[in-house]
Amino acid sequence: MADTKISALPAATVAAAANELAINEAGTSKKLTMDLLREFILKRAAGTSTAAGEFMTWLVLSANSSDITGTGLVTVMTITGVGVGRWYFRCGLVFQTTATTTGIGTAVNHTGTTTQWTTINYWVDTIATATTGGMRNSGTGAGTGGVAAGNTMGSHASIAKNTLIGAVNIDVQTANSDHMIIIEGSFVVSVTGSLEIKLQAELASLVVRAMQSSYLELQKLS
Repeated sequence: MADTKISALPAATVAAAANELAINEAGTSKKLTMDLLREFILKRAAGTSTAAGEFMTWLVLSANSSDITGTGLVTVMTITGVGVGRWYFRCGLVFQTTATTTGIGTAVNHTGTTTQWTTINYWVDTIATATTGGMRNSGTGAGTGGVAAGNTMGSHASIAKNTLIGAVNIDVQTANSDHMIIIEGSFVVSVTGSLEIKLQAELASLVVRAMQSSYLELQKLS
């Protein structure tokens, strides 16, 4: 039977996850679904932990974390098997606290060996406005679900892993209401480990929690 060129085949009507492609695996002809191909490039998971994919990994919290009381950093999201190479991550951490005008602290860790580490976090700052300055490095900014036009962003930065990024931040305006902080950075790994997002309360008596739909994106750059 003569071979048929791909260009001679009829086009698929949709790119469905179950659609199959012919591949050669170590000399054996096999089939590959579009869903497996997607997972090779982009791995998606819901829960508190997942293993890193080949290139991109998305993790979303499928349930709220347990309540976290006090100023000790607690891991709320983990991607395991983050190996040798250069990486970038971005976390949208949705959180609640149990009292107004109190906030949170955040940290990021890699349990293996890193030779370079840079992180920042930033949030809506309802204390500063466009007339008082742009993005500012502050420990007293406020975060909320919706603010008037003119508010700017507060931020912290760190080049140390597994330590508080800057200081506690985001004095929430509404207790037990969803707020968000963005954490992102890049790092270089020489020994494989786990990437961990950590959360703590501002005060010893305060309770905080990470909320479902918090997400963590990880990309291998090289």
